[in-house]
Amino acid sequence: MSKSKRHSFSRQVSGASKDSESVDYVLGIDTGGTYTDGVLLDYRTREVLAEAKSLTTYHDLTKGISTVLRELSVEFPARVKLAGISSTLATNSIAQGKIKAVGLILIGYDPDLLKSYGLEAKFATKTFAYFQGGHTAQGREQAPLDLEGIRQWVREHSHELEALAISSYFSPLNPEHEERALQALREEMDIPVVLGHQLSTQLDSIKRAATASLNASLVAVMHEFIQAVKSSLKDLGFNAPLMIVQGDGSLMPYTEAVKKPVETVLSGPSASTIGGRFLSGCSNALVVDVGGTTTDMALIEDGTIAVSEQGARVGDIETAVRAARIRTVCIGCDSRIRVFSTEEFQVGPERVIPISRLIALHPQLAEEVHHIGSRRHGNRSEAEVEYLFLAREPDTEAENNLDPRKSALLDLLRERPLSLQSVLSKMEVNHSVQLQMDDLLDKGYIGISAMTPTDVLHFKGELEIGDSEAAVQTLRYISSLHGCRAKDLADRILEHIVARMCREAIIFLARQEGNFLPEEVDGEWGEWLASQGVSPDNPHLSVSIGSRYPLIGIGAPAEIFVRRMADRLHARFELPPHPHVANAVGAVAGSVIVDQEALVYVQESEEGMGYIVQFQGEIASFPELEEAQRYARREVARVAREAAEEAGADDPQLKTAEKVEGALQRIQARAIGNPRLSEQFG
Repeated sequence: MSKSKRHSFSRQVSGASKDSESVDYVLGIDTGGTYTDGVLLDYRTREVLAEAKSLTTYHDLTKGISTVLRELSVEFPARVKLAGISSTLATNSIAQGKIKAVGLILIGYDPDLLKSYGLEAKFATKTFAYFQGGHTAQGREQAPLDLEGIRQWVREHSHELEALAISSYFSPLNPEHEERALQALREEMDIPVVLGHQLSTQLDSIKRAATASLNASLVAVMHEFIQAVKSSLKDLGFNAPLMIVQGDGSLMPYTEAVKKPVETVLSGPSASTIGGRFLSGCSNALVVDVGGTTTDMALIEDGTIAVSEQGARVGDIETAVRAARIRTVCIGCDSRIRVFSTEEFQVGPERVIPISRLIALHPQLAEEVHHIGSRRHGNRSEAEVEYLFLAREPDTEAENNLDPRKSALLDLLRERPLSLQSVLSKMEVNHSVQLQMDDLLDKGYIGISAMTPTDVLHFKGELEIGDSEAAVQTLRYISSLHGCRAKDLADRILEHIVARMCREAIIFLARQEGNFLPEEVDGEWGEWLASQGVSPDNPHLSVSIGSRYPLIGIGAPAEIFVRRMADRLHARFELPPHPHVANAVGAVAGSVIVDQEALVYVQESEEGMGYIVQFQGEIASFPELEEAQRYARREVARVAREAAEEAGADDPQLKTAEKVEGALQRIQARAIGNPRLSEQFG
């Protein structure tokens, strides 16, 4: 059996034999932290016709996608009417620092003020400069634009920049200086340039600048990814329109994703939430997606994802991107488990390869690991059941720049994966720190395998997707090091994981009514109440905390972890059909949503008072407020509907809203429609 066959699977399910002429085939793909999932779906009946799963290929995501497409065995790929993809590409690229070098041009900002409050760290790039210009809260120019200074700075930094972002003070009210700077820079260099006002109408100048920086850093990355995905689909005979899940769970055409990749931040967990709603039919629920690296929680209310109006947060960077309100717990089935004693251990945040999966990948190690649990003599430590392996080969230039010790380590691992104890012995050092391999790990040349929740579930007999015996023996060995029974250790670890997930769910649900509560439980009473609410052990008092919403479990281990969470939180548990590929279902089951917003504000002059409408970079003046409002309402509704139709929405419906922020009025229109299938594309 080939390697790809051994570590991927596909399954034809009910409906696969239907007359293909009568089925609205749609294809969903999700590239997650551990697996790339795919589904073939009958869009009208919500029936999953086939599903497939393959390990995500980090250094070339399209390999995992191509494997899944082949495993789905779609007999008539030309009859697939829509393809949707959700991806962790944007989020992971930011988190791992694998983004393009961006120069940020700040027009009209006060450098002394930003420095005094330490706000420069929020710009998402360390290469930025301040220039004269910008506008006032009435949209008037506060100072002439320093175009020559901008040109000169860009020339000086051209050798180190791969993209540019421009953010001008109050540009949502008047984008003139951003537009003029863009025209000037097009004459200087041929790299992507992003304007802040095109991404957000928020008046928060820091978030707008950070959003522009992140977007600029991802344009080239997303372009390469989309081109590769399109090529994979075309090579296998798929020619359906391609859509991508945004951070709020809605679908956008791939052409828009290339221009605004920052809007795909949180695409993966949003797709899982949409998939959970689509498959379960629940209109109100807490969706809990247990993945390989993290567990993500999101709320569905009245059939839609609860969205953060403050903007998505990526690490320490606050953005102005509309995205689902997600609570992420750094615990997943591939989280590393470190055992310090029978009562003290740590699960996550580090992601490793489970021992059970490593041995399935390298069966030549089976005999070595299958007997480790019976060892009672010699130099015994957890280093015996922690393995290092060669994850990928460095290119020639990178390898030539390695020092001899690191080259020797790579040579060792080229033969086969080795336990850390064996590596220390062969490299003649006493501690892993002496190997100085952090950069080899960061660059993905070396990987680590150790005990994870996946292995614990194998030991308990609740999971079987790898070498179960390797997991059993690993747990027995580690428990013997700490003088306890393997079963007791496994139970304590699972209890810890469920309690942690419940605690995070309580915080997440409690904060839905507003952010007046802190992100973490604080105070001794708060800590005691939260602990007793999920793991009661007090002989005198009983603390009960319950969720008013049912819990929808997503992911392969959802039946195990989320069911136990629901029991603790006295909530109904919902396990939808195909929970392990719900994220791929969500990649194609969302709606097309287009938002448009016009800003109306007062502007005083010597002639008197007038009203300005700023919409899509164009400014219109009116003598009366009612006239300005009528114009704004008409234009946002018209453009929202037209843009939704152009984006692929079928018969979009309009929703309107108006918000007042002091002297500023926001007139908004949202067009929502199901994605139009390809037979309707002209």
